[in-house]
Amino acid sequence: QVLEQLQPGALGTVLAAQLKTDEGAQKKYAIKQVECTDQHQANVALKEAMDLLKLRHSHICTYKELFVTWNNELSSLFLCLVMQHSGQGDLSTLIKEKRQKSEKITDMVLQKFLGQMVDALFYIHKQNIWHR
Repeated sequence: QVLEQLQPGALGTVLAAQLKTDEGAQKKYAIKQVECTDQHQANVALKEAMDLLKLRHSHICTYKELFVTWNNELSSLFLCLVMQHSGQGDLSTLIKEKRQKSEKITDMVLQKFLGQMVDALFYIHKQNIWHR
């Protein structure tokens, strides 16, 4: 079940979704939808998605699976990546919240975010994946 549309990513739309199991448990996921307007774009998106599915790091959202869907209204193919949804928010959201309240982000919080980003970036570079 799709709950809401989140902030768009660099390559497409991101949706918050919830999976309800037979046992009544509810798990939240984020689904990144990448529009593929031609075969070349689809191939590039698929190769990137396959690399992302292999990543296992504490500061990188884990991708669970991918699937392809067709949108009749747009006559377009979409590659959909399903990833864990932490629900903790992100740096962009924190910045917006602090701006609205005219508050500063503490040095400790900034150091924590920066440390996590550098650690994750170092990991993906070791995997021969370069962040755009």
